[in-house]
Amino acid sequence: MPPIVSLVLALLGLALCIWFISRRDRERRTAPGACGTTIYRTDWPLDDCMDALARHREEDIFTYTLRRDPDGSFLLHFTRHNPTAQPLDTLYQLRLDPGRRTTVTLIFLREAFGYKEPVFPADMLVAFMKQKLDAEPVELEM
Repeated sequence: MPPIVSLVLALLGLALCIWFISRRDRERRTAPGACGTTIYRTDWPLDDCMDALARHREEDIFTYTLRRDPDGSFLLHFTRHNPTAQPLDTLYQLRLDPGRRTTVTLIFLREAFGYKEPVFPADMLVAFMKQKLDAEPVELEM
């Protein structure tokens, strides 16, 4: 086979591999669940949700900080799991949408040391949202 054809086929194979990897990463980031987008709903009004998140208590499951972004969303940074005293460095984007029931959307952004998923199981996040906002997860249809 002429070398030019071999080179073209090798480049085509490389481009195809890069496309598949980026597609899988994009699907993983938008997938529902602990490492993608998770949606909760609560009967609390928006102001009560903000007050509850701003109020830190000793019995909270996580130690966290909440910072407002210019686009209106918030950065929720978990720094410690209190029952086990395990240090964390997990960052979520938090969005609150008012309505008949307030919708709380959590989008996983990053974990320490480049992990692609949170180091704590999803049920801990569900327990945190239940404790702080009395919010239940919403099942997404696929």
